[in-house]
Amino acid sequence: MTRFSMRKRNPCRILVLLLLVLPALPADAASPQKADRSGAVVAGIIAEGACAVVGMSAEQSQLTALQRARAAAIEQAAGVSVTSATLVTDYTVAGDFIKTYARGFIVAEKVTWLPLGQYQKDATTAPIPEYRVKIVADVYLPKKKAKKIGLQAKLNNVIFRNGEKARLTIKTKSASGIAIFNIMADDNVALLFPNDYEKENKLAAGHEFVFPAADAKVEMEMQTLSGHRKDAEAFFIVAWEEAREINIFQYFAPGEAIPVSEFFAKLSDIIDQCEDTILLYEVVAK
Repeated sequence: MTRFSMRKRNPCRILVLLLLVLPALPADAASPQKADRSGAVVAGIIAEGACAVVGMSAEQSQLTALQRARAAAIEQAAGVSVTSATLVTDYTVAGDFIKTYARGFIVAEKVTWLPLGQYQKDATTAPIPEYRVKIVADVYLPKKKAKKIGLQAKLNNVIFRNGEKARLTIKTKSASGIAIFNIMADDNVALLFPNDYEKENKLAAGHEFVFPAADAKVEMEMQTLSGHRKDAEAFFIVAWEEAREINIFQYFAPGEAIPVSEFFAKLSDIIDQCEDTILLYEVVAK
């Protein structure tokens, strides 16, 4: 048997035991279904983010600043207040920005990095380098809908150490199709389920679905990005009424990591037909 990684850089690494060769995806997977949008796009939102971080890498600080700018753009488009602080001392703060995806999605963005600044709490403390960024974004605001599907999901843990395994439990009140995505610490998103090894993604009403199952050919082994002590990430789960027959492979290739804005631009074509939930977690290096 061969142990194969579906994606190399992803913190949530999928390890697969190849026991058989599966057929290729159907030919219609290359032609997306017609978009069914009932929400609205708010174009040209200008927002800024800044981050001066103690105990994080420059890469993580930059991403946190960008996440803040995105969160500010989403909240501005949605007409809600924006809470902003420059100094971050807790890695879980990064996960807070993922929560704004419940209000809207960045579907296009232009990023401009501003000159490096400084953050200083007061005259008794030394200044800290501050990363600053400005974005011009298009934000899609999904139409609010009644939760007829009754999507419920839980994760076996919220803090993982490198090498530990994650497992999701999902249930819906009505027969539905489901898809599981991983929002990763490298600012990419990947489709985890369905995948090349488990293509059947229909869930019976009231049935408790566990991913990955104990006897599955895949397992989710959690890993921080190289050089990171801790990462904040999330599983993004969507469900739709089975009668809608959404072919998720027409929008996303299993295991392929794509940028966050590209992911939400594609998702906006179907999200108004779906219910969704976000499960935040942290991965800690040993």
